[in-house]
Amino acid sequence: MLLTQERQRGHLTIEEQEVLFRKGLKDELARATASFTAPIGATHPHAATHKIMEAAYRIVARVPHDAATIDLETFEAEVDESWTSDEILLLWKTLHLFVTPGSVSRDEALQALGEFDCPLNDGTVSEARAHLLRGYAEAHHRAAMVDSDEVRSSGRGAMALLDDEIIGKVWAGRHQSRISSISVAGDLATASPASQTVDESIYAFPSDLRFSEVMKEVLAELEDEKGWEKDNGQREAVCERAAWICGDKPLRDWSAADAKYFAKTVAKFPNKFSWGKLNKSGAMAVPFDENAIPSNRGMERSPRTINRDLSILQNVSRRLAKTHWRLKYGDRLEVDFLEYTLRVEDDPGDPDRMPWTPEHLTTLYSLPLWQGGGGSVERLRPNNRPRVYMDAAYWLPVIATYTGVCREEGAGLEVDDFNFDSEVPYLVVKKNKLRRLKNKARDRVMPLHPQLLELGLQRYVEAIAKEQDHQAGTCTPVFPELWCKEAKYRGDGKKVPAIGGRRFYAIAWRYMADATHGVMPLPETSDGKKADFHSQRTYNLSVLASPTVAQKILDMHMGHASQGTGQKKYNRRALALGEVKELRERLDVMVREMPNVTSHIPRQTTINLLPLRLRSRVGSAPGRDAQRKFCQ
Repeated sequence: MLLTQERQRGHLTIEEQEVLFRKGLKDELARATASFTAPIGATHPHAATHKIMEAAYRIVARVPHDAATIDLETFEAEVDESWTSDEILLLWKTLHLFVTPGSVSRDEALQALGEFDCPLNDGTVSEARAHLLRGYAEAHHRAAMVDSDEVRSSGRGAMALLDDEIIGKVWAGRHQSRISSISVAGDLATASPASQTVDESIYAFPSDLRFSEVMKEVLAELEDEKGWEKDNGQREAVCERAAWICGDKPLRDWSAADAKYFAKTVAKFPNKFSWGKLNKSGAMAVPFDENAIPSNRGMERSPRTINRDLSILQNVSRRLAKTHWRLKYGDRLEVDFLEYTLRVEDDPGDPDRMPWTPEHLTTLYSLPLWQGGGGSVERLRPNNRPRVYMDAAYWLPVIATYTGVCREEGAGLEVDDFNFDSEVPYLVVKKNKLRRLKNKARDRVMPLHPQLLELGLQRYVEAIAKEQDHQAGTCTPVFPELWCKEAKYRGDGKKVPAIGGRRFYAIAWRYMADATHGVMPLPETSDGKKADFHSQRTYNLSVLASPTVAQKILDMHMGHASQGTGQKKYNRRALALGEVKELRERLDVMVREMPNVTSHIPRQTTINLLPLRLRSRVGSAPGRDAQRKFCQ
C-alpha cells in the first residue's frame, strides 16, 4: 500500500532535487569554462556573458518545455534596473537563438530521472527539467567567478567552482560592503524579525526592489486580472502599512515571519490611528518604531478589519509568488498572510455596523434638500425661495432606503435598468459598463416601492433619458453627474474624487449624514463607528427580518442567495409569462414591513434639474463643517 502511494507522488524529494541540480551544474559548468583564454562573447567580457546566460536559463526554467513563446512578464521578472539596454537586447537574442524552452527536452528530463527509483509522471518530469535548467543557470553564475582570488588561490581551476565553500567565500568578499550597509541601515532593514542577507535568499529570483516599489504595479495587475472595482485607495493604504511595519526591505528578505509580524503588530494599533502616507506624511513619514505604537485600549481594531487587510496582502503575495517571491524549491506560498487571520465571532449585542433607524431616516428626509432649500452647495440650507432639485443627492438615498442597494450599485444605475411599464414596476441590479457587482447573487430584480413612484422617480428617469438623448440598449447613467467628464471639476477648477459612488460620497453623502447627525446623533457601534450609507442595507435587513417573511424573499431582496434572482430569470419575456406574481408578493412584503419614512417629503409637480456640473453638490448645513469636522 505504501509502495503504491510512493509511486503515485507527483513531486521530487529534496535529495532528488539536489542530485538533478548538481547534474545540471556540472554539465553546463564544463561547457561554460571550456576556455579561460578566449572570450566567450564577441563584445562582452566573461562576467557579462555569464550574466546573460544565467538569466536565460532561469527564464526557460519557468516555462513548459514545449512553449512556443516566452511572455513579457516572465522575461521582466528576471531583468531589473541594473540591466543595460544592450544586455537586455542580447538576452532577447539569446532566448531566440541559443537558450530555448527546448534546451532541456522532456526526453532528457526522463533520462535524468532514470537514475532514481521515483515515479515518472508529468509532475516529476517537469520538476526534473526545471532543476536541470537551474543547475545550468548556477553554472554561469559561478563561471563568472573563475578569475576571483579565491578560485585562483585554490589551485584547482574550474573544479573549484563546484566547491560550495569556496563559492561562499567569493560571495562574502564581493558583498561585504553591501552586507555592511544593510547592517548600518538599522531600523529600516531590521524592523521585522525576517531580514536576510543577500546570499541567504530563499527565492529563485531574489530582487533588491522594495515592497513599496512594486505594490502599485501589482495592485493594478490584480485589478485588471480579477476585475476588482476601483476602491478609495484602501488596498494601496494596506500595502503601505505592511511595507512600513515590516521595514520596507528588499523583496528578497521577506519571509513567512513578516506575515506573522505584520498580523501581530497591526492588531496593536487603535482603530482610529492616523497612518499618513509612506515616506511622505503622518506617522508613516518616518521609519516604524514598535515602541511608539499608541495604546489601543478601548479602541481595538476589529478582527474583520484585520482579516480584510490580510486578505488584500494575500492576493499581493500570491502574485509576487510568480515572480520575486517564487521559491527556489517547492511551490508553497512563503509569505502567507491568511495563516494569521483571526476568528470572528458575531455578537448580536455589539454589531460591526449599526443600521439607520426609521427616526433617523425621517430626520434625513426632513432636511432642506428634500423639503426645499437653495441651489448648488446650498442644498441643505433654508432659502427665501426654496426649491427642490432632483439628482443623485435626492434619489440615491431614497432608492437605497426602499431597495437596500449599496452605494456603488445605486450610483451605477442606468436608464434601461428601470421598467415602469410592467404591471409591477421594477429596477434591475446587474453588472454593466459603469460598475461590477460584488458577486453573482447581487444580480437581482427589485420591485419599486410605491413611495418611489409617488415621489416622481419615473418622471425623473424619463427627464434624464430625454436630456441625455438616450437610445434603448445604450448605457445612459441615471445620475450622469457621477460619471461624465463635465462634472469632474469643481467651480475652483480642482478635480473631484474619481467617479460613481466615490464621487457621490465626496460631493453629497458626507454632507447629508453630517447634517442629520447635527439634528439627531447617528447610531454608532461600541467602537464609535457611525451609521453610514451601507447601513441602509443593514436597515433593510433589519426591518424585513420578520418571522412572517420567508428567507427566500429576504435573500432575493438583499441579493444574498447563491441561486440569486437576476436578469436571466426576470427578463421582460419571463415577466410576461408569470414572474409578475412573485414580484407582487415581494412588493406586498416590502409595503407591509418597511416603515414609510418619506411620506412627509413634498411631491413635486415639475422635475427641476440643475446644470450638470452643479448637480449633487450639496454643501454643509448651517453651522456645520462636514469637510473638517464630520459628525462632530
